[in-house]
Amino acid sequence: MASAPSAATAAAPKLTYWNASYTFRSWLLTTDHKRIAFLYLMVVSGFAAFGLTTAVILRLELFTPQQELFQDIYARLFTLHGGVMVYLFMLPAMLGVLGNFVIPLMIGAQNVAFPRLNLLTFYIYAGGSSVIVMEAAFGGSDAGWNFLAPYATMYTPSRILPALAIILVVGFSVFLMAVNLLFTVHRRRVKGLDWQDLPLTVWGYYLASITIIVGSFFLFIWVFLTATMREQMLGYVNYGLNLNPQLLVQSFWIFAQTSVYMMLLPAVGVTADIIETFARRPLVGRKGVEHAMVTLALLMSLSWGVHTFTSDQWAWVNLFFSFVAFLSAVPLAIIILSLFATIRKGHPPFTSPMVFAFAVLISLAVYLISGLALYSPATAQALLHTQFEWAHFHFLMVGVVLTAFLAGMHYWWPKATGRAYAELAGKVTGWTTLLGSLGAFGPGFLLGLLGMRARVVAYPEAWQMPNQFITMSTILLALGLTLPLLYFFYAVFWGEKNENPWDATTLEWRTTSPPPPENFTGEMLV
Repeated sequence: MASAPSAATAAAPKLTYWNASYTFRSWLLTTDHKRIAFLYLMVVSGFAAFGLTTAVILRLELFTPQQELFQDIYARLFTLHGGVMVYLFMLPAMLGVLGNFVIPLMIGAQNVAFPRLNLLTFYIYAGGSSVIVMEAAFGGSDAGWNFLAPYATMYTPSRILPALAIILVVGFSVFLMAVNLLFTVHRRRVKGLDWQDLPLTVWGYYLASITIIVGSFFLFIWVFLTATMREQMLGYVNYGLNLNPQLLVQSFWIFAQTSVYMMLLPAVGVTADIIETFARRPLVGRKGVEHAMVTLALLMSLSWGVHTFTSDQWAWVNLFFSFVAFLSAVPLAIIILSLFATIRKGHPPFTSPMVFAFAVLISLAVYLISGLALYSPATAQALLHTQFEWAHFHFLMVGVVLTAFLAGMHYWWPKATGRAYAELAGKVTGWTTLLGSLGAFGPGFLLGLLGMRARVVAYPEAWQMPNQFITMSTILLALGLTLPLLYFFYAVFWGEKNENPWDATTLEWRTTSPPPPENFTGEMLV
């Protein structure tokens, strides 16, 4: 007769990726995609704090019309802010944190396609990005996050080559992340999970990975050309012929449009899956949204030339890019209308992830409408390089991408830790993020129409009130974005145990919370 299990056996904790081993070695040498995602999270959180700090300093300078900082110092802080937030935070956060953690779980995989490469990619990113601290200590660069020629190649006395080296290393790590995610979706999907059944988050990451792989090659070309011209080793641009830097500028914007701007697609996917979960119904026009995402990826990748309307590129080329850009607004509008229609028909409760998802939708609509003015060469001639373009870009990067990242973090945090955070604190952060984004970037459209340029350290007194409103809203936004660091950390140790607070039914919620090291058992995937 078999003996009954002892009390010690019955009380033994279940094995998860958290308690599989507690040693530093087990974390630093892990090949578990979930642990690697947390390693990314610790690093990108530091860069997010650094980027927010520089943003507040920049806005405090613009609180008054007079110049307090030297123009050179302001330009270096501006470059640090843009470079850190784009290269060291946005791309690694969306791919390395959210993508790394949820994509294998959403397709029923035990791990990413290349686990050891995944760990190596993290150390390439961490090693390359950590050099930014030393680079800032030596003065940094003043050429902006896009290092446009001919200023970056001929005129600036600041440190361009070290900054380009950091971008190259981090860009290589992002390329490897995209390759790993692409192969994971292809090779590790559970049997029976067809393409039409994939969550839209997977669709977004899959499409973004393809465009990032293509854009990374142009990143390498741009860095190589800029670095060699900076050292006057090779003369790709004949500065005797009207100082035409088109080769470098076009290479950069192909990379930016296919990599940085394509973070829109994972953001849309995360937002759509959250809305679908809480609406308790399929997305309105789901197949149309899938087709729209594919079309949007293609058209947006081909519209990089809208950033160079103020250059001397041919008028017929401007017409082509303008036409493609206006076409790209159609699938984006279809996606926005589908998400709003799902909210209207499903009447989802406004939990904290839903608040963030709603904030993404509002910012996405503002981004779409404001983009129409930049897609026409006639209006773009007056609005490019002004506060209007600055506001348009920040509604995408902060209002859409960063807010979608926070939406995913709030939605999947109970999945990652098995514990729920304070729901009220999450809602406060969500509404603060929405109001802070609208206040920090919305007045920029008015200032751009009035003629205020971007990257200025002083301005006429007539523009003081909108700038002060932007500064106060930026401080509100920064304060709101620091709250998750507090209640997420608290929830890990003292949060209420809750494996599925949203009653979600998608594949990643079939396993335990937190998941075991192998993610699933055979019974979970039936």
